[in-house]
Order: sequence, then C-alpha cells, then structure tokens
Amino acid sequence: MQAIYLLASTSTSGVLTRHLKPAGFQCEVVETAQQIPVHDERTGLATVLCSTIGDLLECHHPSLTPVYFCESELSVEAMLQALANGAADCWAASMSAEQLRERADALLNRVEQKKMATGLRAEGDDQHAAARLSTLEQELQEDQRAGQSIQLGMLPKQNKVMAGYRFSRWVQPSLILSGDFIDYFPLQDRYLACFLADVAGHGASSALLTVMLKNISWRLQQKFGLPSFNSPGDLLAWINETLIGQSIEKHVAMFLGIIDTHDDTLHYSMAAQYPPALLCKPDGNTQLLQQQAKPLGLFSDARYASEQLPFPAGSTLLVFSDGVMDCLPADQFADKEAALVALSQSLPEPLKIWSRLCESLKNLDDVSLLAVQRERSA
Repeated sequence: MQAIYLLASTSTSGVLTRHLKPAGFQCEVVETAQQIPVHDERTGLATVLCSTIGDLLECHHPSLTPVYFCESELSVEAMLQALANGAADCWAASMSAEQLRERADALLNRVEQKKMATGLRAEGDDQHAAARLSTLEQELQEDQRAGQSIQLGMLPKQNKVMAGYRFSRWVQPSLILSGDFIDYFPLQDRYLACFLADVAGHGASSALLTVMLKNISWRLQQKFGLPSFNSPGDLLAWINETLIGQSIEKHVAMFLGIIDTHDDTLHYSMAAQYPPALLCKPDGNTQLLQQQAKPLGLFSDARYASEQLPFPAGSTLLVFSDGVMDCLPADQFADKEAALVALSQSLPEPLKIWSRLCESLKNLDDVSLLAVQRERSA
C-alpha cells in the first residue's frame, strides 16, 4: 500500500484519510517533514501533502513527492505558486471524494513510473561504471604486463659465465611488477661486479626505481677505477648520493660485490641487506656475510664499509632479498636464518634452492636470489 504523509498543519487530514484509503493509500500524520522516513531513490518514493509553501520547501528531497493541498478553493495563482515551489500536483478540499481518488490514482502511477525510471537509470549508471572499471582494470593489467616485459628485459642473461664464474638470478614479484633488481657485469679487465637491490615496497612505484638502478649499473662501469670509486663501499656511497639527489622518497637495501679475478677475492659492501649473504664452500662450511649499515636513499651522512675474503674454487655466493624469510619455517628470525643456511647446505645447486623456496611462496613480498658460482679447479 502506497503511503501518503499528511503534515499535522493540514486541518482536514481526517477527511482526506477517509477519501484516500479506498484508493489504496495508507495515510499517516507527521508533525514535520523531517519525520518522514527518507527512502532510497531506487527503492521507494514517499508522497507528502503540504498545505503551505513553507511545507513544500521543506520537502525538497529526491525520495519525496510533495503535493500541495489547498484547504479552500484552489485558485490559479495558488496552483502556479505551488508548482513553482516543487509541488508535483495540487489538490483542494473542495474536490469531491471521487476527484481526490482520481488525482491520487494518477499521482500513484506517476510515482511508480518515476521509481522505475530512477531504478533503470541507476542500474544503467551501475552497468556503465562497471564496464568502465573493467576497461580500466584491463588497461592497467596490460600496462603492468608491458612493464613486466621491460623489467625482465633489463635483467642480465641467466647462467652467464665470466672468467670462470657463473652468475645466475631469479626474481619472483608479489605482484606483476617487482621492486627487486639484480645485475652483474664486468668492470675493466680483471673485475666482475654484481648486486641485488631490494626497493622498499612493491608494485609500480618500486618497479620504476629499478629502471634507475639499471642506469646506475651502466654508470658504475664508466666510473669504476676513478678516484673515490675503487671499492664497493665507495660505489654504495655514490649510489646513495644519487638516489637522495633524485628525491625518490624510497629507500633501497643492497648487496654489492666485486670479484677480483686475478686473486679470486670477493670485495663486498652492504646497505641494510637482510638476510645475510651466504658463501657456501666445497668443504661444507657456510660463511655468513653481514654488515650493519643504513639503507640507500635516506641518509646523506651514511657510510658504507668494504670487506674482502677469499672466494675458493667450488664455492657459491648466495644473496637473497628479505622476501625469502616468508618462505621459511619457524617464527623467529634467528631460526629462519638457520633454516636458510641448512637449505643452502643441503642443496648444491642454486636452481634447486630456488625451486624449494618457490614451493613455499606466499606472495607477501618480492623474492629474489643472486647466485655466483666459482668453477672448481681442474
């Protein structure tokens, strides 16, 4: 049953109720327009009878259908004034019961048509919005896949052998794009450089920074050997200065290693690198490489130490991004580190280590692995 709300100021509300109930209306008296339940435009429209222009003005709401009710003879002037102030129709006490019911029936039909039109329009808006959202999502996925293709193209060749050292890399993003980046390349005639960088966060903003890191790789090859560019610590200091100068508002953890192929020595430096890098030796011992240093891109006064150690024949250097910790059992970080060492010792090939880690991937963070293997002596 369609409800009609009568403001208490309408003195003939009792007569109206008797006339309108047979036409299928439920009449309810309210003190003010604010007491009328506000209906959602898609589900219902309430009709309210107003006997003054002030009452009409109070009923300006999409879910209300105000009707001006004149308790005396309805003049043309009063009708025009009511319609100009938002009335959907004008009724008068001088109308017969039959006339009131006819006007009420006509109004009910208009209200139902308005409800249907509003619902269809809202449904159309929803369908249009859904279609637009679907298009935008598809475009975003296409852009991300294109970005992923570019990122993969920037990574160095897999299983690249240089001067008796085999370099391998694996990167598994938590999303389509990755904030982890790996590179390796020769420096001059006797040195080989490699690094693993882990940009804070993941997704598009972090992935964009990997493009800058690729450019940094090229610039390192040009600068190495110049004054203040002789050690991994010098190079990290320069990268830190470069990132700060770009105001990227992202910090980067990094392991940077330089191998001297003349004496098979690994020189390395770290910036907030975690977990520790591992040097797995052929005798079964594993050496943890770790330093306490600030991340790149945040602190202009940061200093990065360089350390060195022999790289025995048959040894493997393993560098992981911190996302690997989510792939390991145990709750405490110390236990996770122990599990990572045990895994690295139990599986001789980096590919097998990576495959085992992938079995426990949770896609909570980007996960990457840089491996450098020195060939065994003849």
